[in-house]
Amino acid sequence: MGRAFLLIAILSLPAWGWELTVAVTTDLHASLPRLDALAPILARADLVVDAGDAWEDLSRLTGKSEALAMAQRMGKLGYDAMVLGNHEMYLGPALREVTLAAPFPVVVTNLSGALPVRRWALLERNGLRILVLGLLWEEYPWSLWPGVQILDPAASVRAALDEAPAHDLFILLGHMELAEAKRVAAAAPECDLFVLGHNHLFLTEPIWVGRVPIVQAGHRGQAIGVVRLSDAGFGAYELIRPTSPAPLPAFWVPAALILVAFFFWPRS
Repeated sequence: MGRAFLLIAILSLPAWGWELTVAVTTDLHASLPRLDALAPILARADLVVDAGDAWEDLSRLTGKSEALAMAQRMGKLGYDAMVLGNHEMYLGPALREVTLAAPFPVVVTNLSGALPVRRWALLERNGLRILVLGLLWEEYPWSLWPGVQILDPAASVRAALDEAPAHDLFILLGHMELAEAKRVAAAAPECDLFVLGHNHLFLTEPIWVGRVPIVQAGHRGQAIGVVRLSDAGFGAYELIRPTSPAPLPAFWVPAALILVAFFFWPRS
């Protein structure tokens, strides 16, 4: 009998520690030509997430077709979740179609209104249940979205954690100013990783708020962040820059055409 109890006790313990590799991008801004250079790194990750502004680039006047192409390509490259950024909101009503077409969860925890986003996503990798929450920057084009309301991010995270299913890891995607991200991180000390977007920062080291690491991987596919988490906690973070990012189509041609049309188009 004693041996049986000992065997049960041994089997109830984890046989080995776990490790999870997370690849993070942000502010891709419809940089489709640059995704191929990131593909080998994405393929080696257990989890791939994006912190917003992936589908639209106002400076190059991209639209629905570019957004759909980005969403589909991101799906093929193994993206598991993303949060909307303020630039996604510039797509207007087309954003609903792009969000529905995305082959991965689009998570916005602090949004109220008629957009087909999720409050959270629960993903399973390496035997782990990973809760992903997403927060959208407050200052987006309100005139395009009169029926959408952005709620307080810190309060929204606390409310979601109270209602979310059981999980082993908690990852937060936030598209906001760094100062606001720090406030949210302080209110969610159980967060294992905060992936930030919006400011286009190339962080070579995490910014720590208590035990919460905040990382950000630049913009327009010029860099990718790789985070290693384990049963021992935060393992390592590396910001990787492809040696020669593919050129993006110049924005000045369509912008110049719009300016010419604005000033010289006949007015009735």
